[in-house]
Amino acid sequence: MHICLMRYLLICILSFLLVNHSYGQGAYVPLGSYGMHFIDRLEIKSGVIATPKQFNTTAKAYARSRIADYANQYDSSNLSVQDRFNLQYLKNDNFEFSLDPNSKSKKHFKNTGLFKYKAAMYSVLIPDFELIVNPVIYLRGEYDTKRNDRLPYFVNRGINIRGRIGKNFSFFTETAEEIQSLNGWNLDYYNQYNVLAGQNFINTNTYKPNDKYLFSYWNASGYVAYQAGKYVDMQFGHGKNFIGNGYRSLMRSDFSTNNLFLRLNTRIWKINYTNIYGYLYDYTPFANRSSIIKRHYYATTHASINITKNLNIGLFETTVFQRDSGHESRGYDLQYLNPVMFYNAVDNTLNSPDKNILGLDFKYNFAKRFQLYGQFVLSEMNINKRLTTVGWWGNKEAYQIGLKCIDLFNISNLDLQLEYNQARPYSYTSFNPKNAYVNYNQSMAHPLGANFREGLIIVKYQPTEKLFINTLFTLSSFGNDTNGSNWGRNISLSYDSRIKEFGNYIGQGVKTNLLILAPTISYMLKHNLFAELQISYRNQTSELNIFKSEMFNVGLGLRWNMNTRDCNF
Repeated sequence: MHICLMRYLLICILSFLLVNHSYGQGAYVPLGSYGMHFIDRLEIKSGVIATPKQFNTTAKAYARSRIADYANQYDSSNLSVQDRFNLQYLKNDNFEFSLDPNSKSKKHFKNTGLFKYKAAMYSVLIPDFELIVNPVIYLRGEYDTKRNDRLPYFVNRGINIRGRIGKNFSFFTETAEEIQSLNGWNLDYYNQYNVLAGQNFINTNTYKPNDKYLFSYWNASGYVAYQAGKYVDMQFGHGKNFIGNGYRSLMRSDFSTNNLFLRLNTRIWKINYTNIYGYLYDYTPFANRSSIIKRHYYATTHASINITKNLNIGLFETTVFQRDSGHESRGYDLQYLNPVMFYNAVDNTLNSPDKNILGLDFKYNFAKRFQLYGQFVLSEMNINKRLTTVGWWGNKEAYQIGLKCIDLFNISNLDLQLEYNQARPYSYTSFNPKNAYVNYNQSMAHPLGANFREGLIIVKYQPTEKLFINTLFTLSSFGNDTNGSNWGRNISLSYDSRIKEFGNYIGQGVKTNLLILAPTISYMLKHNLFAELQISYRNQTSELNIFKSEMFNVGLGLRWNMNTRDCNF
């Protein structure tokens, strides 16, 4: 077994042995699930930021036990009909902790565990053991103006299992086979990066003859979790994390494929302290089955504190590194396992070649209607050159500012989100491409990488209990590279290949603009079973014809226990 994995497991085992108290622990709500937006709504409507022992909306994901407790204690007297339905959804979805009698199915197979609860195909709830099994299904057919050769489609079929052993130990696993005939958006991404957006290694031997863009692959995630005492919970597995309150994140997003990670979360007083250690996989185009995909590593810390009942401020740091000399790989650097060390200080002391990224985020809820949020990320900065020169390449920062408004114009469940993101050229980059903040050639932060500006408008409306309308509008501007040039957008490249020292600006290179309009209409037939209509228009204009693209896509889908798959990048 790889030495790094052994180290991770050793940490987990030692923690298990050192703890002898019993505290409840369960699995986590999947990132991007329907309930996450409603949890955000509840917090804003309450006028009070949730305490760390309840949940933290910045460092996701959310523990099911805490969401159930929050839903059970929430005062529903002033909620709309739709919000009361959503509150009951949270209780149903986390029934093993809410213990709400309304979570049970009216029709079920007696004494079998089949469909006993609305949110479970099969369940076992007995003292010291819980098991919940659900199918995962997503069927979507599409019409795409860019695919005149064939109609795109997406098929996902699999199973997810979660459960708990005793009070403290829980687990989750999901495995599904996916088949895609790529639509125009994913096809463009594949042609540019040679990977499927959000997915991992694809073996060319699985392609069907004469059908280059039909893919069949396995998508799997899973973890074990442990409540290591009253204040600390641990999660070890293969999946994604997200840090931020926006639609995008400039710190850690869920855009790239799953990766191996160990996550420690400490909640005490007004502080939520998160440590994440993990692998990132180096891009290897068209590797065969005998190839070993190389890795680089990361260590991330995010500490947030509720300054007041309305204001939360967080500090972020991540270091990306590798220890492969070309002759041997030394694996994970043990110095980064220190959960309370300032990584940048260690780097300076050791003259380290590792990539260090710092950040600051905030969230402010006010008037029981609004949330103002933002992020600032610093990759490198020289104050003297910032003040005395114009456009020095090494001033690399990114920032986000956003506003959420619920019940817009006093219309129940009409929510608006405005967001602006930008990143200077060469942000997130290193002199060593092996230290890039990428995973399988996909950004760990914003999908556009760097050297961009982006504005988003998101309108969510729930006119009835089971009908959801979500419309996304984005307009972005960025600079593309040609003929091996490096103007700062591709964060996988070494910044040593930059074009110039000074005079750098956002959008340099081949100026390109991207407009996306994507409304989605969903209807919940049964718990977590949705019929869905997706409409997408994407128009990319540029100074060069090779970057010009326009497409219109309509998709009809049915999904069960799975989140919507978007192509909003």
